[in-house]
Amino acid sequence: MRRILQSLIMVAVGVMIIVPTVSAQSPAPMMGHRKQVEKDMFQKLNLTAEQKVKIKQNRREQQGKIEDLMDALQEKQAALRDKLSDPNVSREGVAPIATEVKSLQAKLIDCRIDGIFAVKEILTPEQYAKFQEELKGKKEDRQERREQWKEQRRDKKQRCPGMDQ
Repeated sequence: MRRILQSLIMVAVGVMIIVPTVSAQSPAPMMGHRKQVEKDMFQKLNLTAEQKVKIKQNRREQQGKIEDLMDALQEKQAALRDKLSDPNVSREGVAPIATEVKSLQAKLIDCRIDGIFAVKEILTPEQYAKFQEELKGKKEDRQERREQWKEQRRDKKQRCPGMDQ
């Protein structure tokens, strides 16, 4: 009984220490702030009202197409994995599904390229150059955050060697 009580006290103390620390941490930058990010980008590019409407409409259309293609691609990839797990499968049995996967990947790339050119048509050359500059900066920021995350994970693994098991 005494051990159970001690264990409960230890757990309670642990929770009291961990909860304030976790809740005090700020959320990852720009997580869940898509509207604000969009608004900031529109301001940086100095878009007209008409351009804003066209960009939003283009984005909605692109997202719908990409989501549909991604769903179909994931479905075909799952079918391919299932087929490949069959010990009696032949290359000829897998070829049609592999061809469909390749076709969907190509359509996805085409859709992304179409989206880029649609944005290019909406923006002025100066705005498009600024847009590309902003995207490059965001990519660099993401890479930097990823490297920091990897470093933190590596440090954590060194302190707790059994953590990755």
